[in-house]
Amino acid sequence: MKLLELIEKRLLEELTPEVRLVLETGRYIVESGGKRLRPLLTLLSCGLCGGNPEEALPLAVGVEYVHVASLLHDDVVDGAEERRGRKSANLVFGNGVAVLTGDYMYAKALHLFTEYGNAEMIRLLSWAVMQMAQGQVLELSKVGEIITEEEYFKIIDGKTAVLFAAAAGVGAMRAGSSRWAELKEAGLKIGRAFQLVDDALDYEGDPRRLGKPVGNDLKEGKCTYPLLAVLNRLDEEEVKQTLMGRRDPEELRKKVLELGGTRLAKEKAREELEEARKILSGFPDSAYREELLKLIDFVVERTK
Repeated sequence: MKLLELIEKRLLEELTPEVRLVLETGRYIVESGGKRLRPLLTLLSCGLCGGNPEEALPLAVGVEYVHVASLLHDDVVDGAEERRGRKSANLVFGNGVAVLTGDYMYAKALHLFTEYGNAEMIRLLSWAVMQMAQGQVLELSKVGEIITEEEYFKIIDGKTAVLFAAAAGVGAMRAGSSRWAELKEAGLKIGRAFQLVDDALDYEGDPRRLGKPVGNDLKEGKCTYPLLAVLNRLDEEEVKQTLMGRRDPEELRKKVLELGGTRLAKEKAREELEEARKILSGFPDSAYREELLKLIDFVVERTK
């Protein structure tokens, strides 16, 4: 059975709340699909470091539960109505149920790490969750503002990249490797690239493939890398007015596309991924390393 199939099977098996509505909400978001890059990163990192990936499976599931919990909470915060091509969980079950199911998923992840991991792994995962919460709050505090590139990377490191970092680091720890910090750093680079591409797709993607509308960031007043990359060629006052909701965001979205903002975002993503490749090149050649390199290629080439 392939690793992805093992992940999908275990994601549902470990979902065992006693309250039916929590189970329904949890299954709804898990069965909505997803790329499962984070748990895959955990399993492949474990294999890369000489461990048995199947032994890291409960930890990989815990990592994905953290991601799922963050999606449940994010959709409530953003007032989202669509996720992966279907109605968002908060729209189907209500904000309260979505938030509390997210809380359950966080606790279940911690439970899995307590049962199958150790204190060091719990420390790494809890660090990631703390950073994620702070990254989301920082992003919210900057809505309607033009931010700096430094602020942008602080936001995406928090809301996205740190969980990729923890996913890779935990896999290496499960294998008993002393090189887990290197894998954690590679994971951080992969996570940054993932968010850079995500932000580019919000400008240029196909809504049907993405499973959500495009142009959401500008509509929500969020300043992301495609815009930052071409900011010096735009009227700053017009940008401010758009981010504050006083101008049509579609006009600015088209300008950013014309000026190559998404191309520059993907170039930046490739730079991050090249650094991740360099880290992986320091590990022995194996099927796991090849799969990790394929995962890196997927991150920048994806269209959804």
